[in-house]
Amino acid sequence: MTHQITAPNPSYVDKRRSYRDDFETRVVAGPVVFTANAGGTTTTIVGANAAPGTNTNVIRIGDEFKLFTAAGVLKEEKVFSVTAQAVAGSTTVTFSPAAAVATISTDTMKLVGEYNQNSTAEMDRRLVALGFTAARVATMTENDKQFQIRVSDDPGSL
Repeated sequence: MTHQITAPNPSYVDKRRSYRDDFETRVVAGPVVFTANAGGTTTTIVGANAAPGTNTNVIRIGDEFKLFTAAGVLKEEKVFSVTAQAVAGSTTVTFSPAAAVATISTDTMKLVGEYNQNSTAEMDRRLVALGFTAARVATMTENDKQFQIRVSDDPGSL
């Protein structure tokens, strides 16, 4: 394991940001947090209720995210914010601004922001979750880890 003297600074120049009037971070990091199991609208996504003991379909008002297809392809380069949620037979998440097209079953949400990079241990856990062996992670430097997480979680930033 490499040693960390200070907290890593995973920020980088993001080519997706315009030079003016773009105040949103577009960095996507971490796993899928919500998966649709039914069709929604341009401002809603519908999925199964969260199951106790799992981190699937757990979302909070104010969370910012991007929409992806089941294959992990970004649907559009827009950052959405959760504005409401209703839980009954399923969970309906309302967000703004409106998406270009309605959400469909199997669409997914990934949070926007710098997650899994606050410490060496968090980066190690994320890399293992991405499929890297513990032996490989142990040989990586802090920069290697940050770059690999960026390549894996947010390839559109390159």
